[in-house]
Amino acid sequence: MSFPTNVIERIKRSLNKAKTREREITIVLKGQYKEAYELLEDSESAGLTPAIIGPPGVGKTLLCRYYALMTKRSFYWITLDESTRPSHLIGTFNPAVVLSKGWCLEAFEPGPLTLAMIEGGVFVANELNRASEYTQNALLEPLEEGSYYIPHLGRVVAEDTFFFIATMNPQELAGVHRLSEALRDRIHVWISLTYPKKEVEFEIVRANCPEYYLPSDVLERIYKVVELTRHNEHIVKPASIRSSIAIARLVAQALKNDTYDDECFVKIAFSVLSGAVRTKPGVRKDLLIKSIISEALKQCN
Repeated sequence: MSFPTNVIERIKRSLNKAKTREREITIVLKGQYKEAYELLEDSESAGLTPAIIGPPGVGKTLLCRYYALMTKRSFYWITLDESTRPSHLIGTFNPAVVLSKGWCLEAFEPGPLTLAMIEGGVFVANELNRASEYTQNALLEPLEEGSYYIPHLGRVVAEDTFFFIATMNPQELAGVHRLSEALRDRIHVWISLTYPKKEVEFEIVRANCPEYYLPSDVLERIYKVVELTRHNEHIVKPASIRSSIAIARLVAQALKNDTYDDECFVKIAFSVLSGAVRTKPGVRKDLLIKSIISEALKQCN
């Protein structure tokens, strides 16, 4: 049984009415990002399902959003965790509407996976390996058959342009589960992203601070601080590119206001890293961050 054509058309019409302006995307498509983008292109052309693996904050989801934009398709995504259920992906029936009108289309509120399949868009299962095996297995039919059966309405058959991408954190991070063997078997291309090289990270920071002037020596300081968090044995979640951008914007604002000096840099870096970095149990995070900033300043001076 297929999802009725009139149902598909009604959902599409409601989607068109609800469309909002796609936000501008700032991306530096160089080095590993260019290679990853090309692998996404090749995966789709070959009919294969890709997964992007990398630590938080390296731009996995942003790259997927950019891919959808460049291929002129809608973009849907969901970040999964232990509490995610198949209904969060597929959709649910509104109990109040069901009571008054029955199991009709009007009562169904489609989830992001269903919408992406109907529109032929790009769907990203973000942090897929944080989901329970129960939820992971809800993806088997869409990946294998390109369809999903919704009780009372029929079977959703994905448009040919539907493209599924998974993103995952490294296995060693807390809260990560093993993929079920059935799901792993349906993911064919594994794309690795890590923290970018210094020159690329400089470009990313500058691209995200277009209204500011950032001298090279300031960028060196910022990069050294975040880099030291990425190689510290006491840190389990280091500073990401988002931290680099946050420090850069605050420093640039201080430069603009003529209030920037070493003390100002220390305060800014500490305020950003305090929330961005996660340490091992028993480690005094405040003391560790202060020592990292001090070491960064020493190496850059």
